[in-house]
Amino acid sequence: MKTNPERFVLGFIKFFGTPLCIAAFLAAMVAVTRAREGNWERAALAGSIALACGGAGFGAIWWVRFYARAVDPSERLRTANPDAPWMWREDWAAGEVRTSARRDANRLTVIAIAWCVATFPILFIAPHRALRGADYFGLPSLIFPLIGIVMLLWAMRMRRRLGEYGESRFAMASVPGQIGGALTGSIHVDKPLAAGQQVALELECINRTTRGHWHNLTVWDRTLWGSEQTSMSDSAGSIPVAFMIAPDCRPTDDSNPESRIVWRLSARANEYRAEFEVPVFKVGG
Repeated sequence: MKTNPERFVLGFIKFFGTPLCIAAFLAAMVAVTRAREGNWERAALAGSIALACGGAGFGAIWWVRFYARAVDPSERLRTANPDAPWMWREDWAAGEVRTSARRDANRLTVIAIAWCVATFPILFIAPHRALRGADYFGLPSLIFPLIGIVMLLWAMRMRRRLGEYGESRFAMASVPGQIGGALTGSIHVDKPLAAGQQVALELECINRTTRGHWHNLTVWDRTLWGSEQTSMSDSAGSIPVAFMIAPDCRPTDDSNPESRIVWRLSARANEYRAEFEVPVFKVGG
């Protein structure tokens, strides 16, 4: 099973969203109680935990809701092309799908920095109390700044990759990709790969289900069909793409927001990563 570190980190954040919000509320109550008792060290420790958990929890909830939300079709394009849903999105209609690498890197960076700032006092308060008074009450809280450090490291890696390659776009040879036919085109990178670079490509048909509301919203991806191949960057650094699609696959479908059919094209080469949501439909017949 292949794993994507960025997705693991973000999945971790989403999974613990609601428990972290509850923990933030309880920690805030402890902070208020300790402050009234005049125990300012424990009040500061509990307050830091409350800020960290609250920021991370509500940030996680926001992330899930953003991730679950489908790209809104253009009403103008829908009206102009009532029988061609692959023309309802601006990027699909233009035949060029772009990644969101810069936006994703910026989001994770903001969340990681906020988490680290909120949990920074824990790095000093918890060890200090343990060493001075054999009070080990706060040591488990060290997991929170460690999580922030891990997220910040991954955010830095994403930004380094962005600086090295920039954004990517998939120029489709024809719109849409066709069930029982092919998805063809080429991937263009702002800072092109070296000519002759091997690139692993994968095309997947995914059933993306959304369950719950507000604080307990969850998103699950289940692969219904997939195909892999190896391509090679050409003299201009572009990556040719040519997938044959089985005739029994399901087409892209956004009609039910709780159970969408999404087609995802992925590209990997050394540190390079790119993902595109592409239109695949059955045309004619």
